[in-house]
Amino acid sequence: MKLRLLYTLFALAGGAFLFLNNSSGAGAAQGQDRTGSPLSSATCGACHGGNNFSPTIELQVLKDGEAVAAYTPGEVYTMRVSAGFSGNPAAFGFQAVALTGENNAQGGDFQNPPSGTQITIVNGREYPEHSQRSPNSAFEVEWIAPEAGTGDVRFYSSVLASNSAGGSSGDGVASLDTPVVLTEDMTSSTAGPSVLNAEVQVFPNPAKEEATLQISEATAGTYQVEVISAQGQLLYAQSVQLSGAAVRLPLDLSAQPGGLYLVRVSNGKQALVRRLIRQ
Repeated sequence: MKLRLLYTLFALAGGAFLFLNNSSGAGAAQGQDRTGSPLSSATCGACHGGNNFSPTIELQVLKDGEAVAAYTPGEVYTMRVSAGFSGNPAAFGFQAVALTGENNAQGGDFQNPPSGTQITIVNGREYPEHSQRSPNSAFEVEWIAPEAGTGDVRFYSSVLASNSAGGSSGDGVASLDTPVVLTEDMTSSTAGPSVLNAEVQVFPNPAKEEATLQISEATAGTYQVEVISAQGQLLYAQSVQLSGAAVRLPLDLSAQPGGLYLVRVSNGKQALVRRLIRQ
């Protein structure tokens, strides 16, 4: 009788674990890249089986509602991941990542995830993904293009069409056969209309309770320094007068939880954004 009870408890625990994994993204639930990128060992199909609903996937990067093939450094775009399907899936999920360079570094930054989505940090990369089952088959998250000189950015993604039965069977998964690649608009430069012509560094990074912002090689004038959460919330703002010499400013993170933050420096017309991870 006791053994039967133990088996029942183990079965319930296993079902609860699968239920939680279905409800949230693989980054948050498992700390895993399931996008099919060079950093992942598998797609969402590692946990979800059944090959149902014949899902397909499309990823676009949009500017003013139009798909683009190149980015302007520092500009804000919308990454849209959508699933095609047959039948009647009860819920959908996704995970995506943007990578650049031979070492697959983070390419740009994601921000302002809408309700039902989140940005999870896995091994220093940002993964937009669902935070709960979604009745909608399309997901949109803002993406800030990286600084000039970054080069191509590669987007990877995987989508899930689920029967929402509380387990991991009877679902369908699709991932991109090849990444969606955005080239850098070479007509732009660090002195261009949108990107600040200055040297901006944040260190240490990752940081604990405090980081240091250093601004140098900037034209004399008044600058605005902002710290923004991954959800787009303005946490800190300060006006700084620069005369050409390097300036260092402390950034107090003691009241903030661990996660991704964006440090933005602007002169009213141009801006630079730096990523900061709070441990």
